Order: sequence, then structure tokens, then C-alpha cells
Amino acid sequence: MKNGHIRVAQVIPAFNMGGAEWMATYLAAHLDSERFESHIISLHPPRQSPLEVYLAQHGAGIHSVYKQKGFDARAYPRLIRLLRQLKPDIVHTHQTVGRYVYPACLLARPKLVAHTIHNVAWGEIGSRFWRRFQGWAYRFGVLPVSIAKEVSRTFQQEYGRESAALIPNGIPTERYTADPAARIAWRRQERLSTEAVLLVCVAGLRPQKNHPLLLRAYAQLGEAAANALLLLVGAPDPTNLVYAESLQQLAQELGIVERVRFLGGRGDVPAILNAADIFVLASHYEGNPLSVMEAMAAGLPPVCTAVGGVPELIQHERTGLLVPPEDEAALAEALHSLIADASLRLQLGQAAREYARTHFDIAVMVQAYERFYLDRLSVLARTPR
Repeated sequence: MKNGHIRVAQVIPAFNMGGAEWMATYLAAHLDSERFESHIISLHPPRQSPLEVYLAQHGAGIHSVYKQKGFDARAYPRLIRLLRQLKPDIVHTHQTVGRYVYPACLLARPKLVAHTIHNVAWGEIGSRFWRRFQGWAYRFGVLPVSIAKEVSRTFQQEYGRESAALIPNGIPTERYTADPAARIAWRRQERLSTEAVLLVCVAGLRPQKNHPLLLRAYAQLGEAAANALLLLVGAPDPTNLVYAESLQQLAQELGIVERVRFLGGRGDVPAILNAADIFVLASHYEGNPLSVMEAMAAGLPPVCTAVGGVPELIQHERTGLLVPPEDEAALAEALHSLIADASLRLQLGQAAREYARTHFDIAVMVQAYERFYLDRLSVLARTPR
């Protein structure tokens, strides 16, 4: 460990290109190197993903436990050895890694263990059993960090306690600078008209994101969307491939298969957003989605269902449009209003970009976590053992 530095280890399930993984990556990459030594641990093997490239570029330590699919008892001794080798002062967990990390921490004994709640509390961990396990971890000292007011509310409902802190997510907004030449080049590369109105949804292909609602609303537009194309960016959920297949089938049944592109998981999301015109997200529930922040930073007007922490990101009719969840007609109407009105797209998109740069920049999130880490370590230092 660097002399006097606080060593922090973020732990994620895998280097997938989801919002929670990117948030942990950004945090690990941007902690102040004058005060912190930053590492990130993936339970699953390396993937040579854009996340790993980003971490390497910023000097963060990258580690893997090489856990196999399903329950893997061998991951416990590997993780314990790694934590004892790294000797982190702080272990910071994300998503569903607690079942492996918290038992390992009993032996590795970091000073502080924190967990970021990346979704509404009842939606973060699907299994009731593992939610009870997570609740046990909170009772025995794991510090929960919420990412939105609505997440805090659902956390209190689910676990009967307050979160230790509320720290909204952030992104490096400079990655989403407008580039007209790159916009045209990307469209030509993908063989898309430079005149088409491109709608883009960046969301993993899993039921939470409610792609069927989006497809049905888009189909409602008919000839009103003749010059539009819908891009679905997101990898299928390997545990639910039927869902992704059902979306392809639904697009065929709705007669829109020629106006929808399934792009899969992509490492060039900033370039896609730069080339698009409208962002749309029709989720059943959300936490504090990075995809919405990224779209706004790229100057796209977002059209989103008003769920979870999304209304905390978008000011309706100022920086984007919010619609009730499950309201197909309202979603179709909002999309039509932006497809038909380029000036409205520009107005909302410019306001979204300015709001993102002043409210969502990565520095705001990282500084809040740094204060949280330091404050909690200070409290522990003053507490008699």
C-alpha cells in the first residue's frame, strides 16, 4: 500500500457493461490518487471489456476471483486470499456479491464494509432469502448507500432502517461531447440514413426494462414514425434468453421489424448516443440509471417512465418527458411529439445537456464517496473496541 493511502476495493459480480458495473468502475478509476489506493474485484473471470480498459487507463488495480457460473464454493478461499493480500481498509460491494464477500470479510477483517443499493430495494435482489441475508449484513455493520430518494424510501420499507448515506450516481460527462462529424460517420458505418430520426434505448434485455411496452408504443406511431428508427442497445440476460427472443418475435408480430435494430451489448455507447436524436426508457422500475444521465449529457431529450429515481433526474417538459409506467398511449404520444418536432428535440436536448453537466458529473459522486469513506473511518477510529 502506498504510504498513508487508504486502500479501497470495489467488488462487482463481473465486468458486464451495465450501469452498476460502470458506476463501480468510475468510482474506482476516479478516487483521489493522492489519498486513496483503488482496486476493483470481479467475482467472475476477466473479459477484456471496455470497463477493464478504462480502469487500466486510470491506474486502478484489477483483480478476478474466477468464480464459475452458479454457486461456486471455491470462490470463498480465493476471495479470502485476495482480500488478505490486498489488505483493503474499505470493501465496497455492488449488486449481488454479498453472499461471497461478507463471509470473506469476517476473516479478512477490513475496517469498513459498504454496499451501494443500485435499484429500488425490492428489485435489487430477486431472492427473498438473499434479501434476508442482506438485511442480516446491514444489522452486523455493512453500511448501505442509497443512490436516489426513492431508493432510500424503498430501502426503509424493505429493511426497516435508514440508509447510511444518499449519494446519487455520476458519469464522466466529458465522454459525451457532441461531435457532428462523428455522428455522420457512425451512421454511415452502420448504414443508417443521415436524415433518419434515431430513437435509442440503452438497457440490458431483461424484463425490468419493459421493452415490450416500448415496442408496442413505437408500433402505434405507424406512418408518423416513417422516418424514425429504434435502436435497442443491450445484451441479452444470459439467465433469461427467452425474453430477448420474445422481443424479436414481438417486433415481427407488430410489423416493425424493419424499423427496429437490435444492436446487442456495445462498447461504443457514447458514439451511439452522439449519433441518435431521442433517448427512451420504458422500465417497470429503476434506481438512478446511468443510461439516462449519459443520454442527457449527450444532449438527447429523454422520454422515460416515471419510476424509481428517474423523476429525480428529469424535469418534465424542461429537460425531457416523463410518462406514467405501463401507459402505452402516453409513451407513444411523447415519442410522436419529439419525432415530429425537431425544434422541441433541440430545446429539451440542450437543457438536458446543461443540467447533466452541472448535476451528474463524476466529480460530484466521487467527492461524496470520499467524504463518506473518510467520515466513517474517522468515526471508527474514535469508537472504543
